[in-house]
Amino acid sequence: MSFEEFQDYIRENILIGWMPQAEVKLQEIKKNNGVVCCGLYIKEKGEKVSPYIYLEDYYAAFCSGDALETILEKIRSEYLWGMDHLASRPVELADFSKVKDAIIYRLVNYEKNREILLQCPFIQMNDLAVTFRWVAHMDEIGISTALISNRELMVWGISLPELLLTAEKNTSRLFPARIMSLEEVAGEQDIVEEKIAKKKESSIYVLTNSCRINGATAILYDKILKEFAAGIQDDFYILPSSIHEMLLIPAAECHEDERLAELVREANESFLSPGDVLSDSVYYYDRKRDSVICLPTRGRE
Repeated sequence: MSFEEFQDYIRENILIGWMPQAEVKLQEIKKNNGVVCCGLYIKEKGEKVSPYIYLEDYYAAFCSGDALETILEKIRSEYLWGMDHLASRPVELADFSKVKDAIIYRLVNYEKNREILLQCPFIQMNDLAVTFRWVAHMDEIGISTALISNRELMVWGISLPELLLTAEKNTSRLFPARIMSLEEVAGEQDIVEEKIAKKKESSIYVLTNSCRINGATAILYDKILKEFAAGIQDDFYILPSSIHEMLLIPAAECHEDERLAELVREANESFLSPGDVLSDSVYYYDRKRDSVICLPTRGRE
């Protein structure tokens, strides 16, 4: 069964014996880096909102042997879970004071997200862009966020600098930074970390957040890079392992800097899913200037 046939089967059968009066439709949803996902939308009569349920993982489960009826039940369970959590926190986006404490920022690739960036407030930073989201729900099971658009900014009547200040406070509070040595994350490190570790023994650190989801954004936190540099008494390279984490390598211990960009690029192309790629670039933190430099592919300037 192809993915298209799988989508049709789910759409035609999901409501049978469950909610025959509801409406169901499939819609393409653009995610990070222009990745397009298939979203299943179920709307009950009288409900104003409904979660999108993405079918790609369910199709992968089907290809791995899960029965179609089992998948239908899992989708129904996800829908009910989503509706329960939407109901527990009414959406009041028109009132800035009601969502102010839930606004965060996130780092994305600038070029790969140009189309989406036309629709939302952002700040460009080298080849990356800082976008803004609001946290609809967060618990031990997962995190649900939504992109803040230009329309929300206009309705709220606030400026981009005010939005940035709000997100700065909330993101580090809701998702505290974590810096770990490579040894501490042994067994769960990404491919780019493994490749670098095999090249040479050095002190490699992983910068992420407490839940290791979109943790690369932690490089934006106030004083995080400055304090790390003070701790190691050195400048350092910053490698975007994925949208979830950054690798930090002290400058004094990296003698093959011309290979770093190649390693990042190889990992992005071969091992990461397209939606998890942050950048092919390598950055350098200069502690004297307290600034991040995007390096040319040949190495350090």
